[in-house]
Amino acid sequence: MLALSLVLAAGSAFAEPLRVQPHWVPQSQFAGFYVAADQGWYRDAGLDVDILPHGPDYPASEALARGEADIALLYLVQALELRDAGVEVVNVAQLLHDSSLVIVSFADRDILAPEDLDGRRVARWQSFRMQPEALFRAYGVEPEIIDQGSGVTALRSGAVDAAMATRFNEMVELYLSGFEPEELSTIGLEEHGTGLAEDGIYVLESTLEERPEAVKAFVAASLRGWQHAFEHPEHAVDAVMERVQQHGEPTNRAHQSLMLKVLRSLYFDSDGRLPAPVLDPNDYLMAHNLMNNLVSLEREPVDYDTFHRPVIDARPE
Repeated sequence: MLALSLVLAAGSAFAEPLRVQPHWVPQSQFAGFYVAADQGWYRDAGLDVDILPHGPDYPASEALARGEADIALLYLVQALELRDAGVEVVNVAQLLHDSSLVIVSFADRDILAPEDLDGRRVARWQSFRMQPEALFRAYGVEPEIIDQGSGVTALRSGAVDAAMATRFNEMVELYLSGFEPEELSTIGLEEHGTGLAEDGIYVLESTLEERPEAVKAFVAASLRGWQHAFEHPEHAVDAVMERVQQHGEPTNRAHQSLMLKVLRSLYFDSDGRLPAPVLDPNDYLMAHNLMNNLVSLEREPVDYDTFHRPVIDARPE
């Protein structure tokens, strides 16, 4: 036993440390990373992965920019904002290729199309403001914007006419709260040309140049974790609920199980498999065009091949 302990300690001592910063609270949105950690796949790849505390008090973009995290999970537009601020972030794997963002309202508010938002009170997340702003501008509407905070409390209380939601989280929350689909109306940003790629794995250029094998090993083990999570959802939700309980998050197993089910439909391609974790060049171009139309960029955008450097360019086996 002593010899085994010494071997394990030695293996841990030689493992390469990586600090990973998710961009929201513990939930099924990060199940693949939890599974990879619990199954020991990061350790088997020679990594000592520390999934840092996460939630609104731990902004992933700021942690990456300050060097407090080696890897961050970000939406595409968040990464482009970092680039414009002079932070040389690169996308090494794109996980969610489409947008899950919608504007949701109760059906009795008669908000069926973007034009119906004009003059209405709409709750919006500040960190994801560009996509709804692009929608408003494209349709020439001027809603009254309210800071949303977390969840959809403002919508449920009647304080706003509509609110932002993701299909895998806040929409699930509404359904589990007892609302039937016909009681809700949604305007999908993807369907109206302002949806952008969401969760991707990002590092600083310097990290990729100095530690390419560690970054590649992390991505490979994470993709394995996601595949396993979708193939064994009960096991994956066990891993999620362990983190939820550690952090005291106000959720439950039913919510996390349904969230994982919706995420499966967003992650998998038409063949029912994980696609290659490659960012579509057209998505990158659309994101830059959107930013150019809404804000004055401080810097010229870098080209696609500078921004996106996939460490794995084929679909996982």
